[in-house]
Amino acid sequence: MAIRKLTGLLLALLLPALVAIARAQAAPSKSASEECLTAIAAAEHHNTTPPGLLAVIAKVESGRTTSSGTLQPWPWTVDADGQGIFFATKQQAVAWSRQALDTNAVTFLDVGCMQIDLRMHPNAFRNLDEAFDPALNADYGARFLRQLHDSVAGGNWFTAIGMYHSQTPILAAMYRERVAAVGAGLPPPAMPSEHLATMRLDLAGGGVLRINVNRQPARVHRHLSACQIAAILGSYLPRQVAGCTASHR
Repeated sequence: MAIRKLTGLLLALLLPALVAIARAQAAPSKSASEECLTAIAAAEHHNTTPPGLLAVIAKVESGRTTSSGTLQPWPWTVDADGQGIFFATKQQAVAWSRQALDTNAVTFLDVGCMQIDLRMHPNAFRNLDEAFDPALNADYGARFLRQLHDSVAGGNWFTAIGMYHSQTPILAAMYRERVAAVGAGLPPPAMPSEHLATMRLDLAGGGVLRINVNRQPARVHRHLSACQIAAILGSYLPRQVAGCTASHR
C-alpha cells in the first residue's frame, strides 16, 4: 500500500513536467520561412536598408508558395544555372550543392534566402554550411544591396534593386518590375524565356563555355541574342549554332 501511495505521489509530481515535454515535442518548430524573415529583419536593421525592402527581394529570389497561398522566402532554395530547387532541409540543400560543385555539374549556383551567387561572390562565405545559414545569408544580401546603393547605384534604392539581380539595364528593369509586383501583393510578371536560360557552347579547342545571360553586364542598352553572341565568338566555336545563319564580314 505504501509503495502504491509513493508511486501515485511521484506520478502526480511528474505529470505536469511530462505533459509539458509532450506538448513541446508535439508543437511545430519555427518554420523555415520564419527563419528567413527573422534573419532579414535583423539584417535590414544592422545594414540600415529600407524596412521591408529586403524581405520583398527575398520573396522574389527564394519565394515559395505556402499552403495558404502566400509567397514566403525559403532558406533551403538553390538556383542551379537557372533551375530553381526547393529542399526540405538545410542538410539536403548543402549535400546537393556540394556534389554539384564538386562534379562541376553547375556553373552558377545561387543559394539561400537571398540567393547569393557563389560564383559571383566567392568570398561571401567560408563554406556551404555558412552559405545556407539564414542569418549569414540575409546579412550578406543586405550588405550587398547597401554597397550597390552607396556605389554604382548613386544613392538610388530603385536603381540598387535592379542591380541586385543584374547591371544589364533591361534585366535590372525587369527585376524591378517583379519586386514592385511582389511588394504590392500581385503575381510577379514572368521573365521572357530567353532571359532565363544558360547558354552552353562547346569550344573548338575543347571544353565548354556556359554563359548565364541573367548575369552579363552591359555597357550599352541592349541585350544580345544567342546568335549575336555566337557571331561575336566566331572561330572559338567548333560549329555553327543551331538556328543561326552564318555571318560574313
